[in-house]
Amino acid sequence: MMREYKRYDDYKDSGVEWIGDIPANWQITKLKYFTNVNMGQSVDSSTVDVINNGVPFLQGNAEFGDLNPKEKHYTTEPKKIANKNEILISVRAPVGDLNIADKKYCIGRGLCAIQPKNNLFYLYELLKTSKVYFDKISTGSTYDSISTKDLKNIKLPKPTEEEQQKIASFLYQKTAEIDKIINKKENLIDHLKKYKKSVITEAVTKGKLGDKYINETGELVDEIEMKDSGIEWIGEIPEYSDVIPFKRISIITSAKRIHEKDYRDKGIPFYRSKEVVRLSKRLKAEARNYISKELFNKIKNRYGIPKKGDILITSIGTIGQVWVCDGRDFYYKDGNITQIILESNNYINSKFIKYCFDSNLIKKQYEKMSAGSTLQALTIEKIKELLIIQSDKKIKINIVNYLDNKIQEINMLIKKTKQSIEKYKEYKKSLIFEAVTGKIDLRDYKLEGGEELAEHNNSSETERERISAVD
Repeated sequence: MMREYKRYDDYKDSGVEWIGDIPANWQITKLKYFTNVNMGQSVDSSTVDVINNGVPFLQGNAEFGDLNPKEKHYTTEPKKIANKNEILISVRAPVGDLNIADKKYCIGRGLCAIQPKNNLFYLYELLKTSKVYFDKISTGSTYDSISTKDLKNIKLPKPTEEEQQKIASFLYQKTAEIDKIINKKENLIDHLKKYKKSVITEAVTKGKLGDKYINETGELVDEIEMKDSGIEWIGEIPEYSDVIPFKRISIITSAKRIHEKDYRDKGIPFYRSKEVVRLSKRLKAEARNYISKELFNKIKNRYGIPKKGDILITSIGTIGQVWVCDGRDFYYKDGNITQIILESNNYINSKFIKYCFDSNLIKKQYEKMSAGSTLQALTIEKIKELLIIQSDKKIKINIVNYLDNKIQEINMLIKKTKQSIEKYKEYKKSLIFEAVTGKIDLRDYKLEGGEELAEHNNSSETERERISAVD
């Protein structure tokens, strides 16, 4: 993709491994020579409060979760100050994370403020590219960190001020174009996920497979007889279906506890809720612990283990993720996972139940259970009362077969879109590196909007807003 941009005529070795060659007219200089570096300092804890009293206080990398720094505390006796439009850099793990101060802050030991003497946007993108260097120089056993001396002495390429502005304006425009494409693709993924949920919901509650309906003999027709389900948020269901509580068709239980002393490095996989979540999303489960074959057989003979067609559902934490056991040998931890044994245990019936859990049918019930708060756990009693759609096996077979194919098709689109997004992100990262280290010559590059746009793009306020919007 870089072939569309020309290179400088002459290059020289920068002497810095991660930078490589730079244009012959560029310099390599230390950060301290073209910026003002202000390392944060701890303040007296007695002066810190969560009430808006004093100067907003930022400390460490905890404030980098949001794009614009958001203060959680204030101090009446600030020691080190970062002013608006200065670059904030985390000097503790994750070392090198960046932000732009949107107002005046007091900064603690985990942060450093950098005031560029030239172009803010160019330096910001250059420091972002320098993350590989920060990873190399960061030290510490408990957590990684870099010293003031190391930060000030980091060697960086320094083109002329005119070239810095050209590069910044170019990146301002090009990264915006890339981000727009990425945003559209992310919106497409959101749409596909919602579409997938609606496809599953229509199939399991209405018997609707695409633009057709499945009738009581298992045939696809244009319309079928419907009846009121008696449940407002479910609405009408096929005449041949019923709405029943889970307890009418299942036995719901949990597993025998396994103690840590019985863990092994190899043997029978021991699944936790995280592994069940991965399996529910058709991903490979990566068991962290195992139990011996002898213990597994002992539990199997005395208590029983999940059989093919049994359902595991995560009941604490990430609740409601369902996996239908496929016959592999494994065991699972009780507490976070509940086991559902269907009375008419067959793989198709279990997969239909999984699709019920993947639909809005169950989601609506979670919302009612939580009653305005977050549902923390799915107890066995709650699972027993969950409502599902019940119909004949031949109808479920057709619904499951349709959904297996349709969901695979949608998931493939989602996967390809995610891969495309990653390619654009890598391209953006590569483009920034190529530009700020002089691998491409942008001196004659013509921006859409001309020099007036370039000057606007490089004002401090516009650059801070742009950086916040892009990242």
